[in-house]
Amino acid sequence: MAQDDPILDPLFVESFNADLEQLGSPARIAITKLSSGADVFEMLDDEGQLVTLFPASATPEVTAAAYRLYGQGLNRGLRAGEELAWSKLRHLIGVAAAEG
Repeated sequence: MAQDDPILDPLFVESFNADLEQLGSPARIAITKLSSGADVFEMLDDEGQLVTLFPASATPEVTAAAYRLYGQGLNRGLRAGEELAWSKLRHLIGVAAAEG
């Protein structure tokens, strides 16, 4: 753990989450159970699901920015999946119409 890293305790998590809320970010953090080290915390999505681990030295601003990037990537992935599904459906309909 770096010398400037905060102590990851419930008070730190509460304060950090309050800062995220003040920034308008739906991201939240939690103390991780995935690592034995106290040098990382979990970044959670708006449903409380793990997104990634972050270093304890990360700021609320960096965490909020990372969450925005995560959201943009997720939305692009969902749109790409929807486009592929519609493309396959159009292909299947076209094949069914050609056979009928």
